[in-house]
Amino acid sequence: TLLFLLKGRLPWQGYQGDNKGYLVCKKKMATSAEMLCRYTPPAFRQFTESVVNLKFDEEPKYEAYMRLFEPLCGPPVNRPILTEGAAKVGQKRPREPSEAELLDDGAPRKKVRLGLPATQWITVYNAHRPMKQRYHYNVANSRVEQHVEKGNDDGLYISSVACCQELWALIMDAGTGFTAQVYNLTQQFLPKEWIMEKWEE
Repeated sequence: TLLFLLKGRLPWQGYQGDNKGYLVCKKKMATSAEMLCRYTPPAFRQFTESVVNLKFDEEPKYEAYMRLFEPLCGPPVNRPILTEGAAKVGQKRPREPSEAELLDDGAPRKKVRLGLPATQWITVYNAHRPMKQRYHYNVANSRVEQHVEKGNDDGLYISSVACCQELWALIMDAGTGFTAQVYNLTQQFLPKEWIMEKWEE
């Protein structure tokens, strides 16, 4: 999730069709931690490699993972968040071994995991109808029209828009329910006359 928020996209996004789940899984398996974390601080790659290479029943090293990201978050004084309990996340209550798990002398029998070691991804998702959506960001004023027209040609209409320092972010969606849409780029905040004119139309 953090990589998605930082990059705006993940390599396995955009697949469609009946075998979408298979294609996503295949792409995840083929994506190395190095490629996934390109242009991010080294802590992200180290964390991703460590998590992907965990054995199925191996306990994650939560404290080590937290230490990886501490330099990125600044000194604890700047983070008024209590993290003491985070080290206990994932700990399980100990249980008594059954008779089958004990050797003749009462010592616990060593568990051996059978099968080939493999890099594995576990994907959890909620099934929903595929959304046809496009996200454009850092779009200059001069290119907004080009993106909007291309989207309109494909049946997409603006569902969200934001601007900062004359760079635009546009989300265009096929599920807006719109059949047409007008827009205007202006230096004036809320151009009342243009709005009234279009409202009358």
